Amino acid sequence: MMFFARFRVLVWIAVLSLAVVVYSCDEPGKERELILLHTNDSHGSIVPVDSMGGMAERATFIRETREKNKHVLLVDAGDFNTGQAASNMADAHPDIAAYNYMGYDAVTVGNHEFDKPLEVLLKQMEWADFPFVVSNIRQKGKILGQEYLIKEIGGIKVGVFGITTVHTRHISVCADKLDFEEEIHTAARMVKVLRGQGADVVIGLVHLGFTETTPDYVTSRKLASQVDGIDILVDGHSHSYIEKPEWVNRTWIVTANQSGRYVGMGKLRVKGHRLTGFDWKPVPIKGYAPDTMLWRQLEPYIEVAHSDLQTVVGLATKEFALYERDENVARYRESSLGNLVADALKWKATEGLHLKADFGLVNSGGIRAGLPAGGITREEVLSVLPFANVLEVIGMSGADVRRLFTFIASVTPGNGAFAQVSGDVHVVYDRQARQVKALSIGGKPVVDTMIYYMATCDYVAAGKDGYEAGLGNITYRENTSRLLSDVLADYIQMKGRITPYTDGRIEVK
Repeated sequence: MMFFARFRVLVWIAVLSLAVVVYSCDEPGKERELILLHTNDSHGSIVPVDSMGGMAERATFIRETREKNKHVLLVDAGDFNTGQAASNMADAHPDIAAYNYMGYDAVTVGNHEFDKPLEVLLKQMEWADFPFVVSNIRQKGKILGQEYLIKEIGGIKVGVFGITTVHTRHISVCADKLDFEEEIHTAARMVKVLRGQGADVVIGLVHLGFTETTPDYVTSRKLASQVDGIDILVDGHSHSYIEKPEWVNRTWIVTANQSGRYVGMGKLRVKGHRLTGFDWKPVPIKGYAPDTMLWRQLEPYIEVAHSDLQTVVGLATKEFALYERDENVARYRESSLGNLVADALKWKATEGLHLKADFGLVNSGGIRAGLPAGGITREEVLSVLPFANVLEVIGMSGADVRRLFTFIASVTPGNGAFAQVSGDVHVVYDRQARQVKALSIGGKPVVDTMIYYMATCDYVAAGKDGYEAGLGNITYRENTSRLLSDVLADYIQMKGRITPYTDGRIEVK
């Protein structure tokens, strides 16, 4: 009898012990934490830009964050291609190697992943140890990359999807053979899939940006407002700098500027199957010592680029800055760097190639870095104009010139479609009304019936990024096959010494 009594006691002890174990494993009432680190628009920034960023420096910050926090998710919202020479010359192989080293969990693609033939991106995907999460792009009916990712970190089941703006079809040279699914439809579909597979937190890596370039353009804000069930959107594309996250339709939106200058850092708090808190800040990558092991991997790429591109082509008496207070000046108003580039295009067309050109024009989105004071190398010139764009001269009527500048007047401040012009142009914009108040070329008002010749790049001449607005009736087109970076290098070499200045050629009222 005592045996059975003892047996029952032991059974109850076992049952109670099991219950305690089960409860402690599930702990449904306990709040769990996860650190989100994110980057976007790195643009081949292997070494620091304006004393900020750098791949090896970023790696140090990420390592230190992991040492302090057990559960970390590291992601990127696209546009790691096209930037510094060390990256461009090696098809971003050092960038992928650095992301492998840092242990990125997921990366989506931006429009600049299609600056080169698709084969280059496919090769980059093979190099990567991380998944390219791409939910709305298909090649021959198959998803380009991995449609979504579900990863459990610290007991939190995280679902990740990736979306690239469908406008990539219009603004990227090598995206014409791909099929893009509309962004809002894709996001709604992905939320349903990820929640259906038990995701506690849904994160979208979206290369959309904050700038509504056309009435039908889907920004990250618009996506969040129209799709329920997204916890966080990690955004890219517009190179926006924010100091606190945006809150739209119960969705947090974050972004981390560009060129690895900042890493976004957020602390997620999750209770049960719901995000209950989110604290976020942009962390400037400044003052961090470069990670020694990663630097050793990157150094050969840098040395190869340096050996080929260290030829000094001229002298800058002062710095040609691209940024003022974290704002890309060329995308808002006249800039000394924009003047330099546009003047170079006009000069090369007329003086160098003996073509007729009344003025030069370049989209500010093609200008990617400033020039330092002192000796200017070919590498630094290539960093300013990293795309493989070439000089073209096109002819159009004065009426079409007016339409072109009317389009530029309508461009949202901060957008890369805003144009920089040569000194032959004087234009006055009414920003509030988005209209042209005055326009002259060569010191004379534009005449609708005259033909004008514009030195520009093939990107603009092809009507990309909205420029088709004034280029519907081109009467003449000459592709010179001269890279814009070479044109600028030749111009600086011809001048010998260059000094930054603005002269009022663009006025914004």
